[in-house]
Amino acid sequence: MTVRRARPIADKVLKKLQKQQRSKVVDLSAFRAGKKQAEYLQQSIVNDQRLAALHPAHAPYVFAQNQLSVMAEILTSLPELDRLNEPLALAEDAYMPAGPPMSPLTRSYFTCWTLFDVAAGNARETLCTTAIAVGQKCGMDEGLLILFELMQASRMGFYRHEGVDKDALVLRELVTDRECRAICPAGYTGAAGELLFARVLPPVTEHDVHVIFTTPYLLMAPSESDWLAYFDRTLTAATPQKRLEAYEQHLKYGPVRDYWPEFVFEAYVNFKPELIFLTGLPDVPESRPHSRINQDV
Repeated sequence: MTVRRARPIADKVLKKLQKQQRSKVVDLSAFRAGKKQAEYLQQSIVNDQRLAALHPAHAPYVFAQNQLSVMAEILTSLPELDRLNEPLALAEDAYMPAGPPMSPLTRSYFTCWTLFDVAAGNARETLCTTAIAVGQKCGMDEGLLILFELMQASRMGFYRHEGVDKDALVLRELVTDRECRAICPAGYTGAAGELLFARVLPPVTEHDVHVIFTTPYLLMAPSESDWLAYFDRTLTAATPQKRLEAYEQHLKYGPVRDYWPEFVFEAYVNFKPELIFLTGLPDVPESRPHSRINQDV
């Protein structure tokens, strides 16, 4: 027997939807306003012509994120989402995520973080898990739900560039040692030996390539051995399997909610259109150019 995991936020939203469906009295003004908002938001969805111009491995994810963003915009207007809305509003004000030179947090990085990684409660509910619950209840297309689930399972990771194979980068992840071939829509090709901090999504089509979904961050310093030492300090699990699980959780959620956005913000050095440069370690404030310690000097 499968035990259903509690999901307080999603259950409250679904309960509200069910109550509205059963109600004999419909607030037509609210319905019209909601319909108008949904139609307006749908206009921001990337069109078929633009999708056709994207790499086939990339296009499904772009479409799914656009659809998910529309759902999230509507969901965040509900008071049931306040536990997520409040930290997201604070982060928006703190990081002003528009990409360099205004902020090292690109809009795509910040959007993925807010949709998939900012979680509330023991159930680790996110905007995406809530959208999935609503989509399942409302009969959303199964293929779109699968894309939502793949994106929800994604996280940032640390990768060593091992060369280029045809149109894809060969990446090997630190700690997990997993290798993949990944396209980079941002246009970065780079060189073997470089270290990247990136969100890499798995293949969803017959094209057996992963997708570097946001503009990658290049780690200028310290060295790979220093990063491995950081993970040795941070991942104190007793067994190899537990260590991998701890790595997944650490990269997904961090020890505190804004751990990784704060690292990017303070480690920023420079940028190119296809790449952003970082330096430093998360647990060594002196190593990050814009840490509070360095700003007070």
